[in-house]
Amino acid sequence: MEQLSIQELDLLRLLQKDSAFEVNDLMKRLNMSRTTVYERIKKLENEGYIKGYVAIIDREKIGLNFTVIVTVSLISQRAEYVEEFSEQVAQLAEVVEAYVTGGIFDYVLKVMVKDLKAYNDFIAKKLSIIPNISNIKSSFVMSYIKQSTELPF
Repeated sequence: MEQLSIQELDLLRLLQKDSAFEVNDLMKRLNMSRTTVYERIKKLENEGYIKGYVAIIDREKIGLNFTVIVTVSLISQRAEYVEEFSEQVAQLAEVVEAYVTGGIFDYVLKVMVKDLKAYNDFIAKKLSIIPNISNIKSSFVMSYIKQSTELPF
């Protein structure tokens, strides 16, 4: 992949703030023609810089008032255990982010549910039945300080 121009980087910054853009606004801010704006966006999509477009939903308005950071340790880091856990956790709708980590825990999960009962059901009926788990710890989010989808480049 080739190096991006300053204008392309600026375009990416603007799109990650609001992808429901007004093309006239982008034209003015980037000093580009309408055709150039669309061509650059298409290029960034084709080269994989832009993976897709999403709406950011207000979690409280849809009833997801309970966020939990869950750490999981497996009984062993054998490749088949890691692969099986990763595949199964990726299928759980309540898990909105999942990371394999080094250090104290093997995984860190961000789980969003309606309430404590829903979280208890998630743990009892979905997460804890995945094989080879040795430990699950939960930290309940009390308030959000920062949430962002913008990458710092």
